[in-house]
Amino acid sequence: MRIKLAIISSFIILFALSCTDSYVYNVSQHKLINNTWQINTYIDYSQNSTLDIIQALYIFEESGVLIKIYPNTDTVIAEWSMSADAKYLTLGSNTFKITELTKRVMSLRFGDAEMFFIAQD
Repeated sequence: MRIKLAIISSFIILFALSCTDSYVYNVSQHKLINNTWQINTYIDYSQNSTLDIIQALYIFEESGVLIKIYPNTDTVIAEWSMSADAKYLTLGSNTFKITELTKRVMSLRFGDAEMFFIAQD
């Protein structure tokens, strides 16, 4: 009986662990695509300063298309993808570490730079 219980418990634990990455990925992707994002702050840690940026809206579509809309209505389209563990986000040819992703805040780090996005209502 104990051996049977140990085998069943092991199977349940392995199953739960295998589902974790896909669950995290799905939740993270949902947060990303269900918001329109705007950079609030851009920090250059090597200079210990914030940088001025042109405000733009970032729209992540489920199809893997990123639409960036500038205030003068110029639009840039690129591809995006998220790593299977939802720890990295590739925008065009650059890969960023996701340091924070909630329903309202996203933070992406690339080298000595970090961008803090706020979800727009």
